[in-house]
Amino acid sequence: MGLIDEAIALEERAENNYRSAAETTSDAGARKILTLLAEEEARHITALRVMNAGSLQSEVSLVDVALDWVGGTIEGGAASLSTDGSLREILETAAEIERATEVFYNERCEQTEDAEIAKLFARLADIEKGHRLFVESLVLYYDRPAEWVESAEFGLREEY
Repeated sequence: MGLIDEAIALEERAENNYRSAAETTSDAGARKILTLLAEEEARHITALRVMNAGSLQSEVSLVDVALDWVGGTIEGGAASLSTDGSLREILETAAEIERATEVFYNERCEQTEDAEIAKLFARLADIEKGHRLFVESLVLYYDRPAEWVESAEFGLREEY
């Protein structure tokens, strides 16, 4: 299996994971975010197939979608917090996939002698890092209300 084929297989795994998670979650906001992440991974597959780092511009800002989700939760009050007990696990799995993909691209970027592949992989590593940080922040966001409710009697919580 060639380097590009290996990268495509990794992206396909990530896309399939996001699509499967989107189908299983009962949280509409999370479903939208997971679907957008799946579409991002599909764009990565296309970029890999045509070897074009310039085709990696997202049409939708994941942060804007997350702000809508978080804003709706805040405005809606406690009743609008997700009741999907598996969402934290879904998001943690997504963060791990993004971390593994980021590491893959960084390592292969350093190993390849092909300048075009190195450029494409460097760009993909940056994007995957952004995805990882984004998903990790959603894990924290999703988990913080439960942590706060469980530990409220212990005083002030750290800033976030």
